[in-house]
Amino acid sequence: MPVTPKLKSYLIADMVFRQDNGKWCVIGVFDKILAPKYPVIHGTLGLFMQVTDAEGDYNVGIEFRDSEDRCHSILPSLKLQVRNRLATVEFGMQTRQLIIPAPGNYRFCLSFNGEVIDDIPLSAIEITGEQPNV
Repeated sequence: MPVTPKLKSYLIADMVFRQDNGKWCVIGVFDKILAPKYPVIHGTLGLFMQVTDAEGDYNVGIEFRDSEDRCHSILPSLKLQVRNRLATVEFGMQTRQLIIPAPGNYRFCLSFNGEVIDDIPLSAIEITGEQPNV
């Protein structure tokens, strides 16, 4: 039975991808969506994550949820094999056309084999006139 991993770090960005040499590229890091009106579609949004204390085979899932715990999107699942519990494991996921329905607080619920291990927060802010100091 695999152990439950711990989320060590994460980044939300416009683009997350892995180069042929194994290096991760994270471009356009942010933690807020600013838009003049909602709903808004975010063309590309990526998540880069590092987990520790993992060992075994995992089905990684991510759901995009609002502050009322309503699920707005389910990202494609990912299979992950970890053989060394002491290692830090890096992985990324990329979305296309993510719909943000309204201003508010959202989160990406990260689960391993169906067990939610952590949330990655994202704020959506409606801007009017001048851009707020956020």
